[in-house]
Amino acid sequence: MSLCLVAVAHTTSRLIDAQRAQFAADASAISCLATEQGQAYKAAESFAAQNSGQLRQLDAKADQCTTVVQSRTVVRRAVALSVQGFDLPTLKR
Repeated sequence: MSLCLVAVAHTTSRLIDAQRAQFAADASAISCLATEQGQAYKAAESFAAQNSGQLRQLDAKADQCTTVVQSRTVVRRAVALSVQGFDLPTLKR
C-alpha cells in the first residue's frame, strides 16, 4: 500500500512539474516575441524564472520564437508566432 502511495505522489509531482514547465515555456516564448530582438533572451529568461522554470534554449527570429524550459526534471518546448509583426503573438500547438 505504501508503494502505491509513493507512486501516486511521484506521478502527481511530475504532472505539476510538467504543467509548470509548459506554462513557463509558453510565457517565455510570448515574451520573447513581445520584446525587442536584443532583449529577447533576457525577457524569456526572466519569464521562465518567474514561473518556476529555467530557460535552456532560445531560438529567436523576427516572427517566431522557440523556447525550451526545464522545471525540475521535466523539459517543455513552446513556439510563439507573429504574422508580419502586427498580430499579437500566439502559441503554435
